Amino acid sequence: MGSGWGCQYQTKNGEIKDWCRLLSKECSPGCKGCVLYGSGLFSLSSNPSNKAFERRKRKNRVDNPLGS
Repeated sequence: MGSGWGCQYQTKNGEIKDWCRLLSKECSPGCKGCVLYGSGLFSLSSNPSNKAFERRKRKNRVDNPLGS
């Protein structure tokens, strides 16, 4: 059994099969404004989401902000 992820904003618009209702343009996963932006690494190294993900990952966050 396979599993997958489906975007709630992805739909069809006339001839365009992958249309983003959130951004009102053709779907481009990981672009700025997309719900996936900065949430993970994409296979295409040129995807803008990859840079945002790396910046988010580099932040040093304390596991317990109130201390021990």
